[in-house]
Amino acid sequence: MRRKTALATLALTALALTGAALPAQAAERPAATASVQAPASSPSAAAERVAPAAAAGKSVSVKVSMDQLGRGAAIAEALRSISTDDRGAFVQEAMNKAFDAAGGRHNVMLFNLSQNYDDRFNGTRVYANVQWGNIHYGLWIFESGEFTNQGDGGWINWGFRGWFERNGGHVKFNRSW
Repeated sequence: MRRKTALATLALTALALTGAALPAQAAERPAATASVQAPASSPSAAAERVAPAAAAGKSVSVKVSMDQLGRGAAIAEALRSISTDDRGAFVQEAMNKAFDAAGGRHNVMLFNLSQNYDDRFNGTRVYANVQWGNIHYGLWIFESGEFTNQGDGGWINWGFRGWFERNGGHVKFNRSW
C-alpha cells in the first residue's frame, strides 16, 4: 500500500500522542492484535514495555502489534538491548537481532516509516513499531513477498535480511523452505 510522507508523519505524530497501535501494514494482519507487554502485576510494567537502551545510545522502544511466531517478547528484548548513536549501525543491528530472535527462518524488513514505500508481504508473522530516538521504523517478519522503497535508501532508512533478489529499491523475497 502506498504511503505519502506527509500522511505518514501525521499518523505517526497522532500515534505518538495517543499511544495507539499502528494501522495494519499487511493485508493478512488480523483485526485483533496482541501487544507484547510486561504482566500487569509487575510494578514496572510500563517501564519494561518501552525500556530505553543503555545510556550510551539513543532510546529504543518496541511495540509488537502482531506476533504469530510467539517470539515477539524475545524480539522486542533483543532490539531494546541495542545501544548506539549511529543510525545506520542501529538499523543493521536491529535487522540482524530480529532475524536471529525470530528463529532465522523468515525474511525481515526494517523500514523508516516516514519514507514512501509499497509492501506486498505474504505470511506476515510479526509486526512491530520500533522507535529509535525520534525515528519510527516498521519491522516486518514474513514468509515471502515484495517491497519497494520509494524514498531514500541507505542503512539509515532500511535494512532487510533473508532470501531475496534486489533490483535497486525493489526487493522480491522468497520463502526459506
